[in-house]
Amino acid sequence: MGLGLKVVFIIASLWTFWFIIRKIQKKSLNIEDSIIWILWSLLLLLFSIFPQIPNYISRLLGFMSMSNFIFSMFIFFLYLMLFAQSIKISDLKEKNKDLVQKLSIKEYEDYLRNKKDEK
Repeated sequence: MGLGLKVVFIIASLWTFWFIIRKIQKKSLNIEDSIIWILWSLLLLLFSIFPQIPNYISRLLGFMSMSNFIFSMFIFFLYLMLFAQSIKISDLKEKNKDLVQKLSIKEYEDYLRNKKDEK
């Protein structure tokens, strides 16, 4: 990895870390959601500073080049994030359905109570 690419990766990692911290401070990102992003940016920073680590891992796993390993790692990370978001969306859909049902029951009870009071 050339010095220019190393500097770009270090800057991108630090910028990602700073961006996540800012989002947490502004309360536009939950801490539990941001932990994985913080760890990811620190891993990228570590790989940027010490490129021999991903190079060794890529050779150990049988990748043809380190860039193939990095791309595969990115895809795997995004796949995990997509799966985690799918779980959260499913949970929110279920909670939304429960809330709609409870609200409908309450509105129906209010309707029956008002109808009874009219008599």
